[in-house]
Amino acid sequence: MGRRSGQPDLVAFHGDARAARRTIARLSRAGIDGGAIELLGRSVVVTAGRHGDRQTDLGSSLALGGLLLRGFGWGAVPGAIFGAVLLAVVAGSEANVVLAGAGGGAFFGGAVGALTGLLTAPTMVASWERTFSPMVPGAIAVGVRVEDGPTGARARRVLRGCATAAIRSVADLDELPDGPLDPARLRADQDHPDGG
Repeated sequence: MGRRSGQPDLVAFHGDARAARRTIARLSRAGIDGGAIELLGRSVVVTAGRHGDRQTDLGSSLALGGLLLRGFGWGAVPGAIFGAVLLAVVAGSEANVVLAGAGGGAFFGGAVGALTGLLTAPTMVASWERTFSPMVPGAIAVGVRVEDGPTGARARRVLRGCATAAIRSVADLDELPDGPLDPARLRADQDHPDGG
C-alpha cells in the first residue's frame, strides 16, 4: 500500500501476543480498516497443526465470551436500577413490583451491554485471532497499511498510546523480507521513534 498511496506504512513491535492483541483492537476501534492490519514476520504463526488451530479457536472464543459477559455485567446493574425505579413510579412501590422491574431491567440492560461488548471486538478478525496461536518467542510485529495521510495520522496516534516496543516506518509492507524483522534495520517513525 505504501508505494501506491505515497505514504509510508507502519510497523509496531510488541513484546508479546497480549500487547499485539490490544493494539489490533485499538486500531480497529479507531476506524482503521481490518484489511490494513496484519501480523508480520516469523511471529505470525507456529501453529503446530491441529493443536495450534484448536488453541487459536479456543483463545479467540474465550476472548469473545469474556467481552460478552463483561458487557452483560456492565449493562445489567444500571438496567436493574432503571427498571426498578420505572416500575415503582408507574405501578407502585410494593416489593414484588420493584423486584419485577429490577429483573426485567437487568435482563434488558444486560442484553444491550452484551451486544455492546461484542461490538468492541476487532473487526480485523484474522490477525487478531492469530495472536492466540502458538508463536515464536520475541517481538511481535503488527503492520498497518496506510492509504492516505489522515489514516496514517490516526494510526500513529493510536500506536503512540499502545504498549509498543518500537514503531517504524517502511516504504511498503509488501516489500519487507520474509522471516524475523529487526526493528533496528527499519526506519524509525519520525513522530515517535521509540514507541514508548
